[in-house]
Amino acid sequence: MRNDSRGVPYLSLRLVDRTGSVDARMWKLPKELLDGLDGPEYVRVEGVTHEYRGMLQVKIERLTVLSREEVDEGDYVPVTERDLAALASEMESLGEELEDVYLKRLLDAMVADEDFWAAFCSAPAAKSMHHARIGGLLEHSVQCVRVARVLAGIYPVDRDLLLFGAAFHDVGKVEELSWNGGGFSYSDRGRLQGHVVLGERILRRYMEKVPGFPDELEMELSHILLSHQGEPEYGAPEQPRTLEALLVHHIDNMDARVEMFLAATENVSSGGWSSHDNPLGRALYVPPGRKG
Repeated sequence: MRNDSRGVPYLSLRLVDRTGSVDARMWKLPKELLDGLDGPEYVRVEGVTHEYRGMLQVKIERLTVLSREEVDEGDYVPVTERDLAALASEMESLGEELEDVYLKRLLDAMVADEDFWAAFCSAPAAKSMHHARIGGLLEHSVQCVRVARVLAGIYPVDRDLLLFGAAFHDVGKVEELSWNGGGFSYSDRGRLQGHVVLGERILRRYMEKVPGFPDELEMELSHILLSHQGEPEYGAPEQPRTLEALLVHHIDNMDARVEMFLAATENVSSGGWSSHDNPLGRALYVPPGRKG
């Protein structure tokens, strides 16, 4: 609920289904909506789309809150538009370019676990901040590997360690998040421990399945996962202290923020501005001749 410049209350919403999202506003509110909505709801709306300050927006004329029995919840879960099978194949083929035999065996052990691999390939990368869609974790991970390949040709790094860290820095999301029931939420384990700790534990379980996995490699790989958030205030038990860990942190951060920008400007016309109400916390500009 917000008030306009005249002090008149209106409802500000974001309408979401599996195809995407759009901002919406509703004036002339019935009594039952004067206090807004308690939280996310399934709704049926009637209204008119128009462009407001360069952004697509829906002016809602009628809104009805629906019960869960009236909807197919699968219609409301965002899904990546990318080819999930192709992304999974690209991730699996990473093993073919790894020269380190232990990292190669580690990847093989993870892919061979069908339940884990199915979860990794379908999980969202976040509840709402970035790549919040079915397959979002896989999409984000593949993109990070692609960036890591470029950086490995520029900086004096252990290429295999950098690529593997970029691929699985967010592996804890498979236990931190739940993506059933028509939306994304945090599991109890996710709320209590977070994906950074969960991810390091997951990777450690698979490292224990690889005979003779070197202690030094285990330590450096664990450090990448534990430090990839960068700073303690963002959930990192440690700051990056190796070059590979530093690069994985910045690769992750860059891809996440690019995705935030693209999602926030999805409905912005050329030469227009987004709303400031987005994960980046600022109005974003799409220059003339470009698409949001």
